[in-house]
Amino acid sequence: MEDSWHQLQPKTGFLVRLADRLTDQSWQTLTQLYQPIIGPSATGLFSALFWLPQRETYKRHAILLAELGLDLAHLYAARLRLEAVGLLTTRVRTEGDLSSFIYELHAPLTPQNFFKDDLLSVQLLGVVGEELYQALVTANTPHLASGDHEQNITKNFLDVFHVDGDELREIPPVITAQRDQLTQTSSAPNLAADKVQFDFKLLGELLERSFVDTRAVSKYRQLLLTEHATYGLDEPTMARYIGEATDLATNIFNPDQFKRIVAQAFGNQHRGTAVAATTEPAPAATTKGASSAEQALIKVATTTAPVAFLQGIKQNTGGFVTDGEQRIVRDLVSRQLFPEAVLNLMIYHVLVDEDKPTLNKNLLDTIANDWSKAKVNTPQLAIQKIRDRQQAATKPRRSRRQQPTVKETLPDWAKKPSGSAQPAKAKLSAEQQKQLQQRIARLEERSKGKED
Repeated sequence: MEDSWHQLQPKTGFLVRLADRLTDQSWQTLTQLYQPIIGPSATGLFSALFWLPQRETYKRHAILLAELGLDLAHLYAARLRLEAVGLLTTRVRTEGDLSSFIYELHAPLTPQNFFKDDLLSVQLLGVVGEELYQALVTANTPHLASGDHEQNITKNFLDVFHVDGDELREIPPVITAQRDQLTQTSSAPNLAADKVQFDFKLLGELLERSFVDTRAVSKYRQLLLTEHATYGLDEPTMARYIGEATDLATNIFNPDQFKRIVAQAFGNQHRGTAVAATTEPAPAATTKGASSAEQALIKVATTTAPVAFLQGIKQNTGGFVTDGEQRIVRDLVSRQLFPEAVLNLMIYHVLVDEDKPTLNKNLLDTIANDWSKAKVNTPQLAIQKIRDRQQAATKPRRSRRQQPTVKETLPDWAKKPSGSAQPAKAKLSAEQQKQLQQRIARLEERSKGKED
């Protein structure tokens, strides 16, 4: 089935399943940590699905639309956000011509696992900023400090229960069999390494020239991939930030400090203190029709990260990248619906072709839905899509003056000459005429008497 919100209809059926148990801590984590990333609409959708009466029976999407006050497009966008952060698994069931959906709800990660997840923590940091991020970490991380004159006298398991050593050496088969059936699933999305072009060999060679312990850094491969995909960091820049986040005395790499350094450097770029030098000027809109100019545009779009590409356009126009545009680009990258080159051409189309001063989320979502429906997955298809849109916009519309005159056939009764338009006076009989003359004479006599 085509992955688009157009497949949904208010009458389309769905049911809800719970994959995990939710606690009070789960709802707090959803509100404090997940909501800044996914937005209130997605948070409301999760809550509506969870509290739906008789959720395991089929219902129509019209219920969700009415309860949340959303249209189908925004409901679909909210569903995608829940899927992206691992809170929702969507399955489709097709029987004949009828399709229905099964929504499986997953519990939010614990705060500790949330902050250990590279994708989620980096996204949250980019949305709320460093100060609020640190406050959220403090608020959601328990800190139990022992008071004065306190001594820990807690007993361990073996102090209380007697366990036969032979039972531990040979675990009963029923336990091992059940363990094999329990598959550990991660609620957080995984950023596939094969989708990200990053030279870890070059990064290792750059780090070997410094004091950084490459073996310790290799454990954070997923974090490095996330930073590369989100901010478009190249290998030398990545190596420099890793060095800044490594303690000179202990050679220990601090991943949290690394996130803060990258976010701070990215913010400095938006304020104009550091400009990406890898972004080439985009072709002018007036020369965009030539094939050579389009090839140059495709080359730049293919070799430039989305944020750097956006910065290059803003440099050429004298503008600057806003915080809202930063979040919009990060959201487009995290969806992983299109290659980076296609996303760049989408940005170019909005800012240059449409001559918009800033990126508009609603407009980009509309274009993204259109391109997703048309399966635009290469820069060449994106260029063709832009051509079609421009041709449709420049095609002259038929004005009212150019519309052909419609000749109407009149009925026979309407074809009388203009002189006969007034209705003819009815003819009076001789007796009626005599009575009329008498009435006129009496009226004249009365009028004369009044005058005297």
